[in-house]
Amino acid sequence: MKTSPGPLAEEAYLEKDDEISPDSSTDRKFITALARGFEILRAFKPGNGALGNQELSRVTGIPKATVSRLTHTLSELGYLRHLKAEGKYEPTESILALGYAVLSNMLVRQIAHDPMQEMALQHKVSVGLASRDRLSMIFVDVCNSRSLGTLRLEIGSRVPLPNTAVGRAFLAGIEEQERQFFYEHFAQRLGAAEWAVLKERVEEAIAQVEDRGFCYVEDEWHHGMRAVGTPLTSMGRQTVMGMMCGAPAFVVDREKLEGELGPRLAHLCRSLTPMLR
Repeated sequence: MKTSPGPLAEEAYLEKDDEISPDSSTDRKFITALARGFEILRAFKPGNGALGNQELSRVTGIPKATVSRLTHTLSELGYLRHLKAEGKYEPTESILALGYAVLSNMLVRQIAHDPMQEMALQHKVSVGLASRDRLSMIFVDVCNSRSLGTLRLEIGSRVPLPNTAVGRAFLAGIEEQERQFFYEHFAQRLGAAEWAVLKERVEEAIAQVEDRGFCYVEDEWHHGMRAVGTPLTSMGRQTVMGMMCGAPAFVVDREKLEGELGPRLAHLCRSLTPMLR
């Protein structure tokens, strides 16, 4: 039985537009048509199935007439499949080639996988490595215990940034000026009152990372879930990622997460720092 979602559930948070790009209206080199094409591809989420032009227009905010031309073009290029009977589109396997090139060239992922897998199997937890994707974290590698049947994360899974252990670990790893940039967008997304409450917990997690190398989060992303997270940063902080270790409360207790797994996770990330550029 899956755990129930928390107050800021993944589905409710991630269905909103995650755009945090700067205003491109004054950038003469910015190709709007290309950007819109990628927005169409991003609109397809795991488990949501095929989408029609009207649905894509609603999700992306792109006019339907423009969406029709974009979906036709993407179909001709082999990135979308047109389901004529339904009048909808779905991504094709060709998109996987784009993501595979990234994953296969990510040295830190290759080095981290074996120790992540060892931790997951030994302690019956999930261990994941994630990178920021707009206002979310996207997992580039996940190791799950074979006996862990609830809330299994996968490569490509996206989770909210401000109320997950891996997201807060990322926020702890970036510079203060960049962190304030994200805070402004969280406030816009959630509203000032809700963000004020959540910000206190984010700041507490950042203090935990500074004090002991990892943060602890429970009952926020999903009720009954416990996790620790730690930042993985390059020497000059040009690259910042996050790593988490977690499981349902009935699988792992807080004492083990904070006393054993958190320090182990922080040590692993410190050892991986030279792998990041």
